[in-house]
Amino acid sequence: MGMRKTAIVALVAMAWVGAPLQQGVSFAQPAPGAMATEKMASSLSPAEKQELMKKLAEAKKHDKIARAGWSQEPLTQATYDKKIDEIKDLMAKLKNGEDFPLSAADKAMASPKSAPY
Repeated sequence: MGMRKTAIVALVAMAWVGAPLQQGVSFAQPAPGAMATEKMASSLSPAEKQELMKKLAEAKKHDKIARAGWSQEPLTQATYDKKIDEIKDLMAKLKNGEDFPLSAADKAMASPKSAPY
């Protein structure tokens, strides 16, 4: 009789400990329509496109200056090279009327994150 009670108590304890873990599991996925809410370059007016082109050109100029003078570390220079290339690509897309998310422009114009040591 003692063995049966021990087994029941162990089973109840395992169910009690495992229950909170099971509540946090969710296999739900967001609806496809919810992901398509990002603002795109095609939604900009001609004046806004011209302003974006100006901001991209300023960011490109800043990154060229930063790459040349602020750091001689190869990894930092490579990061600036990559940013300059991204800005050039976005400027070409904007000139050609191709669409891209505006978050890509924000990302390209942002300052690079420093590497952790």
